[in-house]
Amino acid sequence: MMRRTIRTDRRGFTIAEVIIASMVLIVALLVIATMFPMGHQQVVDAGRMTLAVTAARQVLEDMGSLPFDGIANLNNYSTANAATLPANGPELAAARRWRYMVGGAGGGFTFTGAEMAEYGTVTPMGGTATIQVTSPTGTQRQATVTVSVPGLTTNVQLTTVLVRMF
Repeated sequence: MMRRTIRTDRRGFTIAEVIIASMVLIVALLVIATMFPMGHQQVVDAGRMTLAVTAARQVLEDMGSLPFDGIANLNNYSTANAATLPANGPELAAARRWRYMVGGAGGGFTFTGAEMAEYGTVTPMGGTATIQVTSPTGTQRQATVTVSVPGLTTNVQLTTVLVRMF
């Protein structure tokens, strides 16, 4: 007579184990999925911050190439307000270029074909740059540029000191 052996080795998972593992996996995937929009927003904000810092640095760099006595004419200039443009001279040309780069045309600003050819094709960031110039001494000018960009909760503010050497 043949004997039957009963198998006691039952490999596999119970339905309860499968359901619990599935729930843990779903929760983990949901947590990971919520991180993507936050990460994307941080990348977008970092891009805006980079634009603002680059704009502020460009303005300060350009100010270093302007005649020392004319730098004070840029005090209280805002790329959002055409009425604050300097009256004339190289400061006027620089201020118009900054508006073109930061805010583009509109809001009281129009640009000639010659200016647009000189400035090149840019995509304005729609922001605003304001300049404050103080004169601590007769041979120094302190320039502070504040740049704001739509969608960015903080403004970028950079300051430099320009010195007359001769």
